[in-house]
Amino acid sequence: MKDIIAWFGLKRIPFDKNIKPRDVLDTEPLKEATARLDYIKRRGGILLLTGDPGVGKTLVLRRYVDPLNENLFKTSYTPLSTLSRADLLYHINRLLGLTPRLSKSAVYGQIQQAIIQSKEQQGKTIVLIIDEAHLLQTGPLEELRLLTNFKMDSYDPFILILSGQTDLNRVMEFALMEPFNQRIAMRYHMPGLSPDETRLYINHHLSLAGAKEPILDQKAMDAVFELSFGIPRKIGTITEQALTYAMFDNKRTVTPDMILKLNRLQN
Repeated sequence: MKDIIAWFGLKRIPFDKNIKPRDVLDTEPLKEATARLDYIKRRGGILLLTGDPGVGKTLVLRRYVDPLNENLFKTSYTPLSTLSRADLLYHINRLLGLTPRLSKSAVYGQIQQAIIQSKEQQGKTIVLIIDEAHLLQTGPLEELRLLTNFKMDSYDPFILILSGQTDLNRVMEFALMEPFNQRIAMRYHMPGLSPDETRLYINHHLSLAGAKEPILDQKAMDAVFELSFGIPRKIGTITEQALTYAMFDNKRTVTPDMILKLNRLQN
């Protein structure tokens, strides 16, 4: 049975989502997101990271967390955001490795105390990352806002990163979310890649996979951009499907026609 690794002389499947953070291509959206994450690392407080599905939000978070000094930062990550107000607090309590408590108020107080003690006694800033945050309802978001109120709202001893799809921005526009909005220290909406960056992205990932010769010419990569709108996950999916199409057509290169035919077959 044919496979694109052998057919194109690759070492592995390109566009693998398990890419190491150090191998990630430094696109402009990635650099912009990283700069804001570095700012919040120094400042503390809340960062809101949004973008369309597949734009690279979780990847940039992986690259942010990977080099953090474990003596200075303690990171907790969760994509579980479809929780009630109380359940979210209990979940955070478990993420931080704290003793289970029965009452919501006890859990709330324990989490705040743990955050302050970690910062002031151990010199370690807690970084709480909530992914898929567009699924959070206004109630749980309100609990998160209250959780960030330290020393009569005069202190930011930890970092809260909310990462979600574009819908999260619309939720934050509700009038009742204004108090939360005022607490957000930094926000960034990740766009898709430009045509030039799309070409760089494709070549970078094919090179990482072991490609020695160009497999897609510029026009083929432009066709990928038109169909993907520069969304990295879509770029990878379309390109990999095009490689498979070319392989079964006994071709060693991908043409724009192949990509357009592939699109027609799928639609």
